Amino acid sequence: MKEHIVTQKNELVEAHHIDPLSVNEQKVVLTMISMIEPADDDFKTYLLSVKDFAEMVGLKGESTYSEIKKISKTLVSKVIEIPIGKKDWLVATWASSVRYRSSEGTVEFSFDSKLKPYLLQLKNQFTSYKLTNILNLKSTYSIRLYELMKKWQHLGRWECSVEELRGILGAKLVKSYSVYGNFKNRVLLPALVELNDKTDVQISFSEIKKGRKVERIEFTIRHAPEKEIKLPESKKRLEQPKKAPENEEVRIRLNRLADKELYQFDPNYFSQMYEAAFVIWGDQAETELALIIRYVNVEESVKKPLGFIKSQIKLAWEASERGERPTFAELQPTKKRVTGRQEVIPDWFKEIEDSNDTIEPNEKEPDAEVEKKRQELQKKLNDMRKEKKGNN
Repeated sequence: MKEHIVTQKNELVEAHHIDPLSVNEQKVVLTMISMIEPADDDFKTYLLSVKDFAEMVGLKGESTYSEIKKISKTLVSKVIEIPIGKKDWLVATWASSVRYRSSEGTVEFSFDSKLKPYLLQLKNQFTSYKLTNILNLKSTYSIRLYELMKKWQHLGRWECSVEELRGILGAKLVKSYSVYGNFKNRVLLPALVELNDKTDVQISFSEIKKGRKVERIEFTIRHAPEKEIKLPESKKRLEQPKKAPENEEVRIRLNRLADKELYQFDPNYFSQMYEAAFVIWGDQAETELALIIRYVNVEESVKKPLGFIKSQIKLAWEASERGERPTFAELQPTKKRVTGRQEVIPDWFKEIEDSNDTIEPNEKEPDAEVEKKRQELQKKLNDMRKEKKGNN
């Protein structure tokens, strides 16, 4: 399995989180950062599987999707303040856009372009660590403290003012944390305990006082490789899903198969449908889509073809995620769709036509409504015969 490494310029590690990210928001951001390749000279669109995200943060069912929606909104609005030199600073958001693709089960993430100098082509003064070390952390303060400890781990120690530490950890918004005792007991100590228990660092700290007031904290940091958290092996975990090639010719061919009177694929619908199909079936995507189209063309019970096709692709996606090999070849029409205008004569009537020229009444007195229907059908049969003889 590929090791996902989070690499950030040191200024970004020490940025002040004006509106702190939640622990799940941080995990999404750091997972996206881990997808950046060292050779990338520009940001790409980064994709995260909703299934992988749910496993990472321990969510199940509908709560996963509501959490994804919440995160999508906050990552384009929450700001960070990045120091530049001694006096300058930059305020930016983490994401310029976040899009959830339900048909693919992925979140599409685009970084704010202002973050390029802090995440791309980093040659010096940067901090790296394995993503696996933060995925089991439950506190946003723990994740931020971990990043700081990794930055200074090579020196084995780091000293910081209490005021500066509150700003970097994003603890300034809680007024009670301005009191050092509250900050220590509710932020610092719980974060330290969690890092020592769940990550690859072992930390202790001492307080530096001025008079009776604690003004600075000195951390001692050592590496503890036996504490590293390993993700379960999975071929699909955090991989970028394959994207379907832009292929207008495929859309044209499939539209030729589709019943023009019932439905056609416009470019936007087709793009999403084909991308999802390509992820599931690869080069066989067009073949599978042709199968579902042929099924829809003849299955009378399908009233909304486009909606039906979308729902079937979603089911196929879910089956693929479970390790199954879905195929639309298994779909067999149950009710043939009638095309054009046809006169339908009941089978029982045809049988009578084959055996007799006329329909004899039953021995019992027939019901008036039944007798009326019988006479109408007899008349229709006679008219059809006359018409047939006239054509000959």
